[in-house]
Amino acid sequence: MAREPEKIGGLISGFLDKLGFGERLYKQTAVLRWPEIVGPKIATETEALRIDGDTLVVKVQKAAWRQQLTFLKAEILAKIDSEIGRGCVKDIRFI
Repeated sequence: MAREPEKIGGLISGFLDKLGFGERLYKQTAVLRWPEIVGPKIATETEALRIDGDTLVVKVQKAAWRQQLTFLKAEILAKIDSEIGRGCVKDIRFI
């Protein structure tokens, strides 16, 4: 009996998991989708740089924005949880 063909995305994902890159790439989605997650206004003032462990590091152009985003951190983390997945990012550091 013939087997159903496997989707290439699933094969690649499994391969990356075996190499230990799966979780890292999954978390990197937060960096790539930052403008979509926070919207155009915040995206023009910020740049998601990298993931350090479970922390998203975001560069902020102005101190006033950095302070405002600190107050919005919980809301942004909740949006990341809903858009990408719970626990993908546990903290955000604004620099």
